[in-house]
This record gives sequence, C-alpha cells and structure tokens, in this order.
Amino acid sequence: MPKKYHIHSKVTPLNLDYVFKFKIERGENCINCGKCTKVCIYEAHKRGKDGDTRKMADPNTVVCKNCFRCIQECPRGALEKSLDKDFLNIGGGYWKPDMFITLWKQAEDGKVPVTGAGYRGPFTGPGFDSMWTDMSEIVRPTRDGIHGREYISTSVELGRKLNHLTFDEKGKLLSKIHDTIDIPIPIIFDFPKENLSPNVKVALVRAAAELNTCIVLSADDIKADIKKYIKNIIPLISHKEIDKHQGLIKSVRFVALDYDEEILSTLPALQDKIKKINNVLTIIRIPATKSVEAIVSKLAQSGAEIIHVVADYRGQENNDSADQNRRLAKDIIRAVHLKLVEDRIRDEVTIIFSGGIAMAEHVPKAMLCGADLIAIDLPLLIALGARLYEEPEKIIVFPEGLEKIAVRTVMQRIINLMGAWHSQLLEVMGAMGIREARRLRGETGRAIFFEEIDNDTFGKLFKKRETANI
Repeated sequence: MPKKYHIHSKVTPLNLDYVFKFKIERGENCINCGKCTKVCIYEAHKRGKDGDTRKMADPNTVVCKNCFRCIQECPRGALEKSLDKDFLNIGGGYWKPDMFITLWKQAEDGKVPVTGAGYRGPFTGPGFDSMWTDMSEIVRPTRDGIHGREYISTSVELGRKLNHLTFDEKGKLLSKIHDTIDIPIPIIFDFPKENLSPNVKVALVRAAAELNTCIVLSADDIKADIKKYIKNIIPLISHKEIDKHQGLIKSVRFVALDYDEEILSTLPALQDKIKKINNVLTIIRIPATKSVEAIVSKLAQSGAEIIHVVADYRGQENNDSADQNRRLAKDIIRAVHLKLVEDRIRDEVTIIFSGGIAMAEHVPKAMLCGADLIAIDLPLLIALGARLYEEPEKIIVFPEGLEKIAVRTVMQRIINLMGAWHSQLLEVMGAMGIREARRLRGETGRAIFFEEIDNDTFGKLFKKRETANI
C-alpha cells in the first residue's frame, strides 16, 4: 500500500489589512473600565491606546469570533458590532463575500472552518449549489475520514489510456501502453493572468512543488529563479512555438498547447513532433464555448492525451455576448463527459476543468460531474488577501504590502489552503464510501441534482397543466 499523502499545514497569519464580516467600534461613552478585556478570551480588546494603559485600544476585529460577549457585558453599551462595508461590496453574483472569509481562514491555519451551528446556506441555487453529494456511508462504523485505519487515495492519473488490450495467439501483448503520470491530489494550479509580484510568482511555483502537483505557466514566465522546480511546471505555448521552446520541452513532464482550429487537423503530427523532442504528455487547453463537447470529442478521437477545458472566472461558458443562458461549470463538465461516453472514448482521455472552482466542495462535485481533476487560480490569490469585485467588471485588488511578504510565508499559506481542501476531499470521499479519487469521475449515482429531482417530482404535473391551458 502506498504511503498516505499528507499536507503539512502550519498556522501562518498575514499582517495585512483584510476584509472581515463584522467590525467592532468603541463609542465615546467608553469609561475605560476594562471589562471587555476580561470577558473576551480571544483578546480582541486590550489596553494601551497611544501607549497609555489607562485607555482602551481600538478593538482588534481580526481575532474576533463573533460571540458578542463584550457587547453584552459592557456596562455603558459603548461597543457596537456591524457588518463591514468592504465585506458587503466584495465579490458579486458568483463570488460571495463569505467565500473570501473562508478561503482566508483556510490559508491561515489549513483547517476546514467549522461554525458549530449547522449549515445555514441555500439548499439550492445555480451551478454547484444545485448539486448535493450522497453522504449515506457516513454512518458506517468503519468510516475512516482523515485519520482512520482504511486507506483513501486522492491520487489521479494523467494521460491517455486504452479501451482494451490486444494479444496475439501466444498471449503476447500487442497493445502499446501509453505513458501516464500520477499526481497525489486532483488539483493543479492555473497561473493567474493578473500582474503578480515576483515573490508571489515564486511562492506559487514552490507551493506546487512542495505539494507534488503542477502549475501551468506561460513559457515566457519561466525564468531562471524557478527552473529548479521545472518538473512541476507545465509550460503553456502556441503550437507554432514548439521549435522555439525545444530546450524547455526537453526538461518538463507536460507541455500545454493553446487550442486553435489548426490543432484539430494537425494534432497527431504535433504530438509526434513533441515526442521527438522529449517523451512528454501534451495538454490541449480549450475555452469552454457552446460547442466545446464536440471539439473535445474530436480531439480525443484524434489521439489527445489530456484536454483542459477552461470556463470563465464565474464558471460560465466563454461567450462575449450578453447571453443569459450560458451554461455553468456543472453543466459544461457533464456535457463533455457524456459526449465522450456516448462516443465510447471517455476512458481514453484525461479531462481537466477550470473556471469558477471557488470552494473545497467544488472539487469532488466537479469530479462527480465527469472531470478527472481540476485547476484553480483565483482561490490562490484570495488566500493571500486579494479582493475580487465582479461588477461592473472583473477587478482584483491586492493588499498593500503583499509584495514585501517573504516567499516562504506566501508559499505556506497556499499549502495550508490545499491542506484544508485535501482534508475536506477525504471527508467527502469517506462519507460516500469511495476509497479512490479516480472513482469519483462521473459517479453521478453518488450525487443528487436539483433539476432532475424537481423534474421527477413536479415536471409531469406542471407539464400537464401547461398543456391543458393551451
């Protein structure tokens, strides 16, 4: 049995200004009695304003756990707690403010946040919110979760596989076995397009290496300071730049090609050209357009090894129009997966999906819909304090001073985030009775989709009524 994969988390706070859900304010009627310092076990209240211990300092919202004890115990009612204005403004229709708090907390301590008050979110909604995982195995006495006796593997295999094996009359294997590469977690990093400071760039690459996963980088961004981690880097190039980057291709395990229509007709020749330089795996990176499943199928039939389907940052189809009916991540992945199943080639190709993967729970949900693994970008930045604003256009604001934070600190926060996501993946898999992440792919029997339940329950009833009214 392989050694259990473990991510070593370490509490890593960032002393940067960040948004929090609530803000504590001290009123002018405070008599500096210090009662709040005695009742607050989290030390949100301290003496020492301007060095004078007779006066109370401003409350420290960062450590506040929202127990409201100080509010209740203040003899003068001088403390007030309210929703932070910045908290209400960040995000938008898809990236909810609470997501930012969750990702920040996970990056700080590597743990899955537990509120202790049960689930208070919506029971349905668009995209992944309309999908539930089947936790019927959670009551099993032998359920191991993270720390139990049974082994749960989160590793996934990348590369092309065979549908069947062929032997000659003497039993000798005739089929050529394709090369594949295993990574221990079904998550890779998709390098953000935003203008990142040098310390953040290096930290993301080092974190990928530490986690033994990979990061997609534009070939032009691969500088000397990160080449020591080249085995964990996937260079992204145009198919017309293969000759230009021969030296780089010789040193990597994967190479990613940006899709264009020319690739569809020349893929076998391009792959042969790359194989002659180095026996690497080729990833075709394709935007999630309305016809993406048909293109993916054609690529797979042409011999594609790995296909990376990329939705926009909200997990929607890439479409420049104002079309309100754009498919969401869940439906895009299912369409691609089912098209490959229909064409009887699903097991031959590896599918990576990215776009709109915002929370730990989205990883198993995307895999249940049919992805082999996922790629993330924005959660990595939010873990470092970045704020995302969706309206009127996508804007990302980095906290002041991030560029001065040590690479090791930035790297550890990324590792912590992945530690929290890995822990949650183990818990979900344990609760579903699944022992290998590979088995998650397309296992829709372990998921419940609101649209299907709604249609089965009310579809026929309302369809009859609509027909009668016509």
